[in-house]
Amino acid sequence: MPYAEKCKRPLYLLIGFVGMFLCGIGDILFSFRGDGEPTAVSGMMSMNITEVPLYFYFMSFFIGIIAMVGYFFGSRAMYSYCLDRLGKPTKSLKAYNFGAVMMSLGIFGIHSVCSMALIALRCAAEAGLSPELINEHFALPMMIPFAVTTTWQTIADLIAGIIYIVFVFKKVIPVSKLWLICGPLVLYVIFNILKAIITAVTGNALIGKFLSGGETWGLAFMFLAVYFCTKKESRSL
Repeated sequence: MPYAEKCKRPLYLLIGFVGMFLCGIGDILFSFRGDGEPTAVSGMMSMNITEVPLYFYFMSFFIGIIAMVGYFFGSRAMYSYCLDRLGKPTKSLKAYNFGAVMMSLGIFGIHSVCSMALIALRCAAEAGLSPELINEHFALPMMIPFAVTTTWQTIADLIAGIIYIVFVFKKVIPVSKLWLICGPLVLYVIFNILKAIITAVTGNALIGKFLSGGETWGLAFMFLAVYFCTKKESRSL
């Protein structure tokens, strides 16, 4: 990850925050895959996906590009800040760097794959193909790239989330531990628990879809936490 000068870090971190906040909106958009029976592709979509506006998926696709750029700048600034705090590239910082590079590539990868897959499946349903035909001709070609990009992104998420927790506890990132509540891993768990509870209580999955950006918004708040550290550092100089 290229080193970012101190004067540029606050801007880069804000770019990262905005990019990942938008990325969460993109996650919400492609969580709309129709509701009800019949379903296709191992239940990944409902045949009512035709009722979802097509522009949802196009927006998610382009948001993926913005998020990729945002994450690159944000993680570059965070890496540089932590490098200055540590004095040398430790194993944990090298791990973060590896995960950050994975994430920068993976964000657009998963958004593009998911969006294009849903566009193709929606078009197939709109053309009148039955769930059986969609499963026969679309399931394998769609699920393989989806599985690869999801695995890639999950690994990158875990690396970034775990190292963030370690750095907060070790005061490499000197913020209150309360920031961990809205960090990527914790917020992901909180949002999924809330989604399950709301869906079970209301019987309506629609509200739960708006909680699909948990870990992504957690990454946005991670950059925001480091942003406040850089601003505090600049005031003390």
